[in-house]
Amino acid sequence: MKIRITSLGCRLNQSEIESVSTALQEAGHTVSFTGNADIYIINACAVTSRSERKTRQLIYRAMELCGDASPRRIIVTGCAGDETMHDTNITYISNDRKYLIPQLIAGMEKNEIEIRDASRFDYRAPVKCSTNRVSLKIQDGCDNYCSYCIIPFMRGAPVSRPAEDILAEFSQLLEHGYREIILTGVNIGKYAHQGMNLAALVEQVLLTKGDFRLHLTSLDPEAADDKLTRLFAHPKMVKHLHLSLQSGSDAVLERMNRPYNSAMYIDAVRRLKDIDPLFNFTTDIIVGFPGETEAEFEETVNLAENVPFSHVHTFRYSPRPGTAAADMPGAIHESVKTLRSERIIKLYTQQKIEYYKKFSGRKCTMLTEKVRDGMTTGYNEYYVPVVIEEKPGRNRFIEIITEPDKSGLRLTGKPV
Repeated sequence: MKIRITSLGCRLNQSEIESVSTALQEAGHTVSFTGNADIYIINACAVTSRSERKTRQLIYRAMELCGDASPRRIIVTGCAGDETMHDTNITYISNDRKYLIPQLIAGMEKNEIEIRDASRFDYRAPVKCSTNRVSLKIQDGCDNYCSYCIIPFMRGAPVSRPAEDILAEFSQLLEHGYREIILTGVNIGKYAHQGMNLAALVEQVLLTKGDFRLHLTSLDPEAADDKLTRLFAHPKMVKHLHLSLQSGSDAVLERMNRPYNSAMYIDAVRRLKDIDPLFNFTTDIIVGFPGETEAEFEETVNLAENVPFSHVHTFRYSPRPGTAAADMPGAIHESVKTLRSERIIKLYTQQKIEYYKKFSGRKCTMLTEKVRDGMTTGYNEYYVPVVIEEKPGRNRFIEIITEPDKSGLRLTGKPV
């Protein structure tokens, strides 16, 4: 059967659907991301109203492509509430049963639906090394219940994968040719299994033999404890964290029900910069949270000015039905949200230029990824994209000397 997959959302959502795609191809199906198909799989996202709206649009488009055929040919999974599927006769597979999709499709072919139970960690490592980097799921779920966030209702309570399973898959991914492996989950700072926390897991992973980089995904600052921070000194650790901020105002953070304050954030940044002054920070900032005053927004700006972010995902707050913030007073006008968002974007764009200047004449290690039109692109050990004119081949670690280009927004390099 020809199966078309469309995926939205975070790195975790993408990595989960990649494993489903691998299993479908191994079962003999043709997987595509465009055109007509026998089965349409939509991996949804409901983090923002915009992403949920896009999910609905994808469902309606798939229904149009199905024509007179049964809408049951449309499978929706990922983070999507029941309201997303309202009045549509589709097949919905919850996140914790996403890995049953290959069995479901096998049953569809036989006109019989009988599927076994499965763990949300029934993960198959992608066998085709189309890129150098791959995500390895170590954890699912979150119970922080931040007032703006729908994810705990979509993903459930935290569940951690056994360390022995993670280590086994890590070795398998290295055998498949991957050189940078990203530990991912809904909230990896909540990793806890049989007395092992995230720092202890990372310590074990770093003992694996092989030529690789280990990369951590998004982390809240309270999870960056001293032991985990010290591990970033290891030469195989990527010196980058997406350190979640959301707001620099303690009053707003409290209304958001975030598990940290601005002082804890600054302290985490300081300790990581003590490990490496060039440590690369990216983050998320929500503007226009209910009741956010100009003074509270200025606190966010002031904090952001003191952290050398190379990139900021800026979100204009949108209420998610069922969350505590959806009923909070003090809605901010969209025009104000837009102005605040534009100011944050302007700030981090200048910060990126200043950060990239620090790589002028610096020796770095580049992992080559793509070769096209005589140019090779990849990332250095700080997760900064680099382009070189030489063609050393893909999936190789090479030593280079870097320089910012004329725009200041990209690094170029020359092999040593």
